[in-house]
Amino acid sequence: MAITVQTGAYVQTSAPPGVINLGVGQPSPRLLPIAAIAEAAAAQLHASADPLILQYGALLGYEGFRASLAAVLSVEYEQPVAADELMVTGGISSALTFVSEVFARPGATVVCEDPTYFLAAGVFRSAGLELTGVPVDDQGLDVDALEQRLQAGLRPALVYCIPAFQNPTGACLAPARARRLVALAETYDFVIVADEPYVLLDYSNGSAGSLTQYDQGRARVLSLGSFSKLLAPGLRLGWAHGAPSLIERLAQHGALRSGGCLNPVIAHIVHHTLDSGSLVAHVKSLREVFGARSRALSEALRERIPSARFVAPRGGYFCWIELGGDTEALLERATDLRFIPGNRCAVQRELGGWLRASVSFYEANELTEGVDRLAALLAL
Repeated sequence: MAITVQTGAYVQTSAPPGVINLGVGQPSPRLLPIAAIAEAAAAQLHASADPLILQYGALLGYEGFRASLAAVLSVEYEQPVAADELMVTGGISSALTFVSEVFARPGATVVCEDPTYFLAAGVFRSAGLELTGVPVDDQGLDVDALEQRLQAGLRPALVYCIPAFQNPTGACLAPARARRLVALAETYDFVIVADEPYVLLDYSNGSAGSLTQYDQGRARVLSLGSFSKLLAPGLRLGWAHGAPSLIERLAQHGALRSGGCLNPVIAHIVHHTLDSGSLVAHVKSLREVFGARSRALSEALRERIPSARFVAPRGGYFCWIELGGDTEALLERATDLRFIPGNRCAVQRELGGWLRASVSFYEANELTEGVDRLAALLAL
């Protein structure tokens, strides 16, 4: 069968011919809306456009863009979002760097879900921060365990979590836990950094919502969103969402005060997708595609590897699969298959029997083939 391949001078991660790389957390090439972006660019960047588009950008991002983004998020999050609660960022990865440098100091502690997004640790360590893990279960961050650590003397500057369709487990933070987490942030004086790129990618006919809905004016939750998962990673565009006092504080980072808004030209282009409705339409199609792929992956796992333990993804990109044994050693034996071994996602726990698989890159039949290859590898 023909396998989706991604190579070339432009890409960060390659998927070489003949190999199915279930670790790739990127959209398929066919899901990258080049025509919609070209249309938006032509509409926004024409010869009679205001040349100040090319100037240093307004610190938070220009108000028209933030107002349009707020209108879309208000509908998608099912909560009011205002323009003064938003700041344009260069995507979540760079935003995490700014957050780490504004809301913490070198040597401070960051609490991370365990397991967590496997590349987040490097961002925090580059800022000189120490990491400690708190377990995740099927209801998200174990807030009881966090509270016990806090009562025992833990004093983090930040708690980093992925509340909606967590990477890698796919879990959503239960509402009761979310409320308690915000209350703990108030009591113990820390900021909750909610990494929320998947909120709009809910294909279970539900609405995960943003953690900011539980903040209720306490200025404890800073949500980070991204167009990387909704339009295209190469845009390098996202947003921070929180109480205006948090947003204003974040905007005081020296790099922002020096250079102004990040990616103002790209924000101007993406503005067209917000106002034209093409972003919302594209996200709707992503939900349908990822939902079908999730079902295909889940069915294949149940049929080909009945001993595997997992929860079928209901949104986002990832499926967290328990196989037992040593998935790092399993990966070393593989020749035509790749995935993310569980221990790469661990902070302090032993998760060597797990792996992370993505539904974002490969088509449904390719995911089924990937499970076939995994089953064959396990049988060796």
